[in-house]
Amino acid sequence: MKSNEVFKKMQKEILELMKTEGQDWTKSWIGVGVPTNFTSRKAYRGINQWWLAIQGYKSNEWGTYKQWSEKGYQVKKGSKSTPIIFSSMQKKKESWLKDEELARYKATGELPSYFYWKSWNVFNADQIEGYTPNKEVKDAKKELTIEEVNAIQSFIDNTGANIVVGGDVACYIPSQDEINMPHIKQFFSDSEYFAVTLHELTHWTKHESRTNRDAKDLSYAEEELVAEIGSAFLSQLLGVEKSVRPCHAKYLNNWIEAIADSEKAMIQAFSMAQKAVDFLTNLQEKKKEKAA
Repeated sequence: MKSNEVFKKMQKEILELMKTEGQDWTKSWIGVGVPTNFTSRKAYRGINQWWLAIQGYKSNEWGTYKQWSEKGYQVKKGSKSTPIIFSSMQKKKESWLKDEELARYKATGELPSYFYWKSWNVFNADQIEGYTPNKEVKDAKKELTIEEVNAIQSFIDNTGANIVVGGDVACYIPSQDEINMPHIKQFFSDSEYFAVTLHELTHWTKHESRTNRDAKDLSYAEEELVAEIGSAFLSQLLGVEKSVRPCHAKYLNNWIEAIADSEKAMIQAFSMAQKAVDFLTNLQEKKKEKAA
C-alpha cells in the first residue's frame, strides 16, 4: 500500500473513532501497551503508535514478515498485514530543482531537503505460529497501586513543572507558566487525576523554552487536540487508565473538521504530541543524571 493510501486509511479511522466514540475517542489505544518492534524492542512512534494499538490484538509486539521469518517464525495462514508509515529527511537531486531552488543551490552549495515517506507492512505477535508474546492486554484496573501512583507522581515531579494545587479548574496558564490542578481528592479516582494532569503537562510543553509549539500559531482547538493525543500517549506509557474530560466535547467538532479537511493537520497533531512526550521523557533522564 502506498504511503498516501495509508494516510487516507488512518484519517478515515480517526474520524470514525471520533464520530462513534465521541470525546472518548483516545481511550481505545491505551490498554494494549506501547506497540513495540519485537526484534529491536523499540517503540513505534507518533501516528504509528496509535494506529497499531487500535488494531484489536492482545499483544503489543509487531514485526515485518522478513523480521519474523529471520527469527524462524511463520505468519499464520490467511493473516492480513497492517500498513505503517515512516518518514525521513532526504536531499533533492540537482536535476529535480526548479529555478528558485536551483539559484539558491548554486549560491549556497546546499541541496534542499524533503520528507520521504515509505510504507511498510507488519504483523502482530498474535498472528505468528509458535511465538509467545512478551506482553498481552490485561483487564482494566479500577484503581492504581501505591507503587504505580508513586511512579507516575515521580514522572510528573521530574519535569519540574510548576503545578499549583487548589481550586476547581484544571488548566495551564501560559502567562504564568504554571499548571493549576484541583486536589487529587476532588477526582473520582487517582487515574482520572493523573490523566488530567498529563493533559495539562502536554500543554506545558508548548512554551518557547520547551518545544516552542506556540510559534506554530495553532488554534485553541488544535492545541487541545495535541494535548489530548499527548496525554493518551503518556497514559499508555505510564499505565494510566484514560479518563474523559467533559470540556473536550466542545472541541470535538473542530477536530473532526480539521482532520477531514487536511491529512497534514492529522499528521501534525500526532507529530507535535510525540515531540511533547519526547521532551517530558527526556527530562526523566536528565533528572537521573543529576541525581547520579
